[in-house]
Amino acid sequence: MFTTDRLFLRGFEDDDADKLIALHNDAKVQRFITNEPIVPRPTKYKEELKKRAEACTLHLTLILRETGEFVGQCSIMVQEPKNRDGFFGIALHPKFWGKGYGTEASKFVVGYAFEALGVQRVSLGVFEGNKAAILLYKRL
Repeated sequence: MFTTDRLFLRGFEDDDADKLIALHNDAKVQRFITNEPIVPRPTKYKEELKKRAEACTLHLTLILRETGEFVGQCSIMVQEPKNRDGFFGIALHPKFWGKGYGTEASKFVVGYAFEALGVQRVSLGVFEGNKAAILLYKRL
């Protein structure tokens, strides 16, 4: 487990699956994480989420230190280790948008990718309408 000023960042646990399904089913979140039709994810989606988390080089669940609330998830995927390129992703519950948690988690995870995982470049994808994320990524 890692900590920042306001967050715990820990590995995926089975209990996280329900929270991640709820996060992925939130229409505000879904429009920024997929270009597929916005439809509710079924309960069986839990297994898919677990597989995705296990496939990531670093997949962290974000927990608010003060209250223990689920904030979201953040990850780095190094697909080709020889290229030393990490692909970054983050999704936060809308309740926590605009409060700096995304910046806090992103700075930690991207820094960790360079320092501990040895990546030389971090890439990401972002939807054009996600203005807050675009501003965050420019600051990194």
